[in-house]
Amino acid sequence: MSRRVRRGGRRGFRPGHGRGEERTTRDKRRREPPTGSRQRAEAWAARLLTFSAGAVNAWGFLSLGGVFTSVVTANSALVGVGLGGADPTLGALAAVAVLCYVLGAAGAAWAAGHPRLGGRPGPAGFLLFELLLLWAVAGWWLAVDGHPPGPERTAMLGAAAAAMGCQNAGVRVAMGAQAPTAYLTGLLTGAVTDAVTARRVRWRVPVTMALLVLGASAATLLDRLLPAAAPLLPALLVTAAWATAYARAGARRPS
Repeated sequence: MSRRVRRGGRRGFRPGHGRGEERTTRDKRRREPPTGSRQRAEAWAARLLTFSAGAVNAWGFLSLGGVFTSVVTANSALVGVGLGGADPTLGALAAVAVLCYVLGAAGAAWAAGHPRLGGRPGPAGFLLFELLLLWAVAGWWLAVDGHPPGPERTAMLGAAAAAMGCQNAGVRVAMGAQAPTAYLTGLLTGAVTDAVTARRVRWRVPVTMALLVLGASAATLLDRLLPAAAPLLPALLVTAAWATAYARAGARRPS
């Protein structure tokens, strides 16, 4: 009886069976960048994206019909203004912005939620979608010398809103809900609540808000001085953020 058990034990034991799992674990660790390095890269990417969000919203408001590209609360109210009969054209533009924002958010959430090589979700994928949309808008704007007809202007608004949907949803999936780059209402509310209830000041919040304001100011100045080149600013900023994220993803891969 004992011999059978021993034989069965020997037969069930496979030399080197655990080596494959160990090798897989080592490879996975090699692909993952150091935590501090990854956090620094994502922090810089988030700063660039926040600056860009201010630029896109300001330029969209000034040049694409008086609506925002990522402020869904304000745009939803403008849809109501249009439905109430005060300004149907403005309401229709706001509805286009909200719809395209939703489509962009859905696409970015899918891209950020399907990382390559089974690794951690990273920002490089959804940022590629966003920068392609922003460069398409910038190129289109330059092609018409900053004076697009009504339908083309609406299409540009939709593309810019989709780009902002890409950014907000992608950041939420890949970087976490604590790193918003354009949704500042919830960020400010959380900071005030923490300051009152937990006696904890989150200094990152005023920095984020300042970056967005500076981005809007820069886009406004560029729109006044070089209106044909204004959409280049957010496109360049998102490209820089993508390059930062892609460089970190490249460092993750073993040579």
